[in-house]
Amino acid sequence: MSKLILAAIILILAIVGGLAIALNHFFGWKGLIAFPFILITLVWVGKVVIGKMIKRFFLGLFAMKSSVLRGATMTVHSVTAVARPPEPDPSGDDSTDDDGDEAEANSEDTKKDQAEEPDELKSPKHYFDVDVTITPKNGNRAWEPGELILTTEKISSLADLEEGDKELGTADAVRVWDGSQFGPDDPGKYPGEQRLKITFEVKPVASKAWLHYYNEPIGELALPAWEVRS
Repeated sequence: MSKLILAAIILILAIVGGLAIALNHFFGWKGLIAFPFILITLVWVGKVVIGKMIKRFFLGLFAMKSSVLRGATMTVHSVTAVARPPEPDPSGDDSTDDDGDEAEANSEDTKKDQAEEPDELKSPKHYFDVDVTITPKNGNRAWEPGELILTTEKISSLADLEEGDKELGTADAVRVWDGSQFGPDDPGKYPGEQRLKITFEVKPVASKAWLHYYNEPIGELALPAWEVRS
């Protein structure tokens, strides 16, 4: 690795030196005056190009990861509007009595900060429990239920999510059927067919959604009106 870094540094220095020599040869002192500005432009262009290459590389990795559910099918058992899930309790159960006052004070500070957050900064969300069985097409390769997303339409690339703001919702909570009941998702990978109950956090005013595993479409969901019944 150190040899590659050294080689890259030498190559960059050679290019910069060659550019300076060429400008001086063809344009004289005027070329040397323009040299810093040309160098800044080249650095900016290089940063943009390299950034796009890195982004494309990682999108390619996610696309490879999503292939496990290529051609998968789903059976929707129910889609139910639910109330917003409670926020996780920031306080721990292992607090000692000596730390009790401090923990309580920190909790009060947190509540105060949340209360002072302007309403306009909070994006409204609707929540739905989706009871669904997903059946992969190819064998028992492992996949991660927590990576399922909802989109406004069928997509073929993760870049579509950014270009058209097509992401509709993400998994707020995942529960996995263990044969007799739904249990908590053990963050990780599950092989083959799985029945899931996913609480999706969805943008309002949506009646339909496409379920995707990264950029792999699985199927379309009909979302009922968000009317939470007690």
